[in-house]
Amino acid sequence: MRSSQIVRSGLLRHTTSPDATPIAESVPDGPVIALYAATAELDTLRHALSPLPHAVLEPCAWQPGASLPERRFEAAIVTDSVDRPLELCAAVSLHCPVLLVTQNPDFEFRLAATRAGVDAVLFRPLDANELVDWLERNMDRRNSQRLSILVLDDDCVLADLYAVALQEAGMEVQVVDTATAAFERLNAALPDLILMDVQMPGVDGIETARMIRQSRRYLSVPIVFVSGERDAVRQMEARRFGGDEFLSKPVDLDHLVALVRLRAERAKLMRSIMERDSLTGLLNHSRFKERLAHELERCRRTGGEISLAMIDIDLFKQINDTHGHLIGDRVIRALSSSLAAGLRKIDIIGRYGGEEFGVILLDTAPQSAHAVIDKQRQRFAEIEFDAAGCRFGTSFSAGLAGSRHCPSVDDIILAADSALYAAKQGGRNRTIVSPDTDGPLGAQDRDHIR
Repeated sequence: MRSSQIVRSGLLRHTTSPDATPIAESVPDGPVIALYAATAELDTLRHALSPLPHAVLEPCAWQPGASLPERRFEAAIVTDSVDRPLELCAAVSLHCPVLLVTQNPDFEFRLAATRAGVDAVLFRPLDANELVDWLERNMDRRNSQRLSILVLDDDCVLADLYAVALQEAGMEVQVVDTATAAFERLNAALPDLILMDVQMPGVDGIETARMIRQSRRYLSVPIVFVSGERDAVRQMEARRFGGDEFLSKPVDLDHLVALVRLRAERAKLMRSIMERDSLTGLLNHSRFKERLAHELERCRRTGGEISLAMIDIDLFKQINDTHGHLIGDRVIRALSSSLAAGLRKIDIIGRYGGEEFGVILLDTAPQSAHAVIDKQRQRFAEIEFDAAGCRFGTSFSAGLAGSRHCPSVDDIILAADSALYAAKQGGRNRTIVSPDTDGPLGAQDRDHIR
């Protein structure tokens, strides 16, 4: 029997076919995750992974010494219920990242798992949120945009040399020759790493680094100095005032590329952990508001327009009261996954708080945003949830506001929140665009109808 899963309307649907070849309608197009576990554990794993959108779970059998399936897996989950799990991990790790589920916390076992190529270890009882979070981070990392590097050096020949080496390694590079130009690029888009010289006319590299570190937004961006500076005191100053690494010229280009990639990837991962909500993986409240402020400032400079959608799950308290908070968490994760899968990559999604989400739709007027968000509303309303055999559905309400009439962060949030209140008051499960309202409704007025 071949068992597979396909995704429809954000749900993992299970199909079983007696043949080795599935029918055309059931061929999945999502990332395939291999499951190596005892048959009794498969349903538990499927249930834990149900919030993942467009994911295909492929139960696999393996005997020691046997070859692995030829198909490409995005990741593999191996449990210690299979025969010789570490030997299996060693074989699978040659092809894709591996997560091992075990109840053995011993140091010797962890070391053996590391030597077998295991990327992550989860202990029983299994934390479903941690499992899904690892898979989403892994898939995001493998499918994410290229690393972006900003090079600041007044020596154009050397700057271009560094840029070519980094570009050939698959990174996106922008080159500037003054601190003023560097800040213009920083304000436009945050790079994953800044590579700069120390000795520059006018404003030197150490002064530039100190200016960069004055802003909270730039604190997590790594700075690597590449300089001919030989003074040990100046080198220490460079590290003290913001530099993460100091490389002396002339620099080996292969070493430079490896170091830049290592620093940028590590910083990107740590920044993601600090800025993301632990349950959904979306931007947290404070980071979402920072992004909103940044996009409103961009609109002010360029004359562009954005829309803000405030989204709230309908009657969420009843879900928690009836089915428990674990099911409530599954509903929240399902909405976050549905939004992430259905919106553009450039749109910005955050968990604003509790069961409330925010979406920033870039370069989109409110009426156009209405069609987009309302499509997501209809899609989410089709999802069915299973709580101990009881199947139920839910919905969300949404309010929209645009930056043309609401140029400040407070204005646009309050306008979108007022439209959300109107959607709730109008019967829920609907999307409303804010008119030019005189003022927002109070939080107590909003809460009693959610």
